[in-house]
This record gives sequence, structure tokens and C-alpha cells, in this order.
Amino acid sequence: MSESQVIISQLGALSYIGAWFVALISNIVIPVPEEVILLAFGYLAGTGHINALIIIPIFISGLLISDIVVYRLSRSGSKFINWIYQRFFSKRMLNRSDEWFSAHINKIIFFSRFLIQLRFLGPFIAGQKKTPQKTFIKYDLLALVIYVPMYIFLGLFFQSRVEGIINNVGVIKNIILVI
Repeated sequence: MSESQVIISQLGALSYIGAWFVALISNIVIPVPEEVILLAFGYLAGTGHINALIIIPIFISGLLISDIVVYRLSRSGSKFINWIYQRFFSKRMLNRSDEWFSAHINKIIFFSRFLIQLRFLGPFIAGQKKTPQKTFIKYDLLALVIYVPMYIFLGLFFQSRVEGIINNVGVIKNIILVI
């Protein structure tokens, strides 16, 4: 059994509550990009192990809460978060004025969700720039409502393609065996 099959079978053994916890920590803790996890759950939905219409709101809520945690940590100004901001971002952001961030923070929050491995930038910058929480939640939720179903349905779509490929390989193997 390949490593990906092991991961998918372990994800398939989770309850919906377990899937919510995976969504909660996938944005912060798990070293695997959350796109892979969403595709895996889409694949599981295609095999009938889970219901796609149930897993989508579960993932949206888990990812939203994890984004709010990053936003709140960044906004509260913990020493660790301030160190990260000073170390990696403040020098690069000196060229941009606060007015620029204020004018474009909604776009930063929305579009950072779609950047692989950089999705923490939206909540992080929104917290550092003291964006109102309602504004942050509105644009982050809007992005999640597009982002999560897109990846779940991609996994669902490719699941049927993977089964078709496997079935055709089996047919070709039988033809070769007969010949």
C-alpha cells in the first residue's frame, strides 16, 4: 500500500468531528499543504466514505476558526508574533505605506487564501494592521466559501478519473495476460 493510500485510508477512518479538527490544525500545524487534505477528502467523498455536502461546511468552519486564531494572535501582539513580523515582514513593508495596506487589506485577506503555503499572510497582516474583525471574517469567509468546495469537488472529480484509470489498467492487464 502506497503512502498516499495509507493517508487516505486514515482520513477515511475519521468521524466528521475528527475531520473538523484536521481542518482546524491543517492551516497551522500539519506540514502537508491543506490543499492535499481537501483533495483527499474530496476523493473520499467520491468513494462514498463521506458526504461532500457535510464535509464542506465542516472544513469551512475549521479553517475559519484557525484563521481567526492567527488573526487574533497577530492583532494581540504576542512577543513571538511581533518577532516574526519584525524579522520577516517589516523591512519588506517599509516601502508600502499604511494607506496602501488600508486600501488593499480586503484583497490581501481574500487572495492570500489561494496562495499555497502563504495563506497565513492574510490573517497575519490583517491582525498586524488592526483590521476590524468583522471585515476580516467577511473576506476570509468569502474566500473559504469558494476555496473549500473548489478543492473538495476537484478531489471528487479526479476520484472518478482515478477509478477509471485503475479499471482500464486492469482490463489491459487481462488482455496482456490472455495474449
